Amino acid sequence: MNPIDYLVGQGFRVTSDPTRYRSGIWGKRDYTVDGYNYDTYCGGYHRAYDLAKAHLAPVPAVCSGEVAPGTARHGNFGGTVVIANKALGIQVIYGHLDRNLKVRVGQTVRQGDTVGLQSNTNYDNVQMASHLHIQFQKYGYIAGERAFVCTGINPLKINVSEAVHLDTWLWHGHFTADSRIRLRDHPSKQAAARGIITPGTKVRFDRLYVNEGLWWIRITTGGKQRCIAVGEKQTGVTFRRANTLGRLWGKAGGLDTSRGKEKQG
Repeated sequence: MNPIDYLVGQGFRVTSDPTRYRSGIWGKRDYTVDGYNYDTYCGGYHRAYDLAKAHLAPVPAVCSGEVAPGTARHGNFGGTVVIANKALGIQVIYGHLDRNLKVRVGQTVRQGDTVGLQSNTNYDNVQMASHLHIQFQKYGYIAGERAFVCTGINPLKINVSEAVHLDTWLWHGHFTADSRIRLRDHPSKQAAARGIITPGTKVRFDRLYVNEGLWWIRITTGGKQRCIAVGEKQTGVTFRRANTLGRLWGKAGGLDTSRGKEKQG
């Protein structure tokens, strides 16, 4: 799952897409209103996505990381937050946020944490509609960069799905569904749906996850890895116990738990 799909899954809609500018060049926008070119500073380029949900809507982090310098109430995109993720090799710039930022430099955030609120702040106090500016850059120092503003990479090639689940067990087994269950790209209700598992279908799985209050398993179907939610995760109730008590949306069997829980980090 790429970060733009993640935000759309959180209720945001895309209002400016660098793959669809009339120039036919990725990021070359030259957005001009009443003779004012909003993109002059970067030579006509806007190497970022704009999205909107509602004024002052919470803006979630699209991936985990550390809040980096460049984060400021009066930054280059008004209320600006920069989050760096070394493992993914990226830094993410969230712009035009309400001045009351929800994070501070040096803080560690997880995917889904609120970094700020959608707003209309900016460097030059130019009147604009409330929206989120989100820009992706390669991790670390960028020679010649103009203060996080002009450099940008295509986020559609970035996979933030590994940050979706919190707990993973390397368990193997099979599962027979007793209800209709959606196939997902990843263990998240926000992930794209790729079909349906029908009642009576038996599948083999090689991973067990917990995310969004649900038990998930990873299966292979049609030569592709998919995930299905198999029941609600209740506090204090293990997967084995939930299976024994019939609290899953089917029945698991042939469990091999010898590989245990996956180490995080």
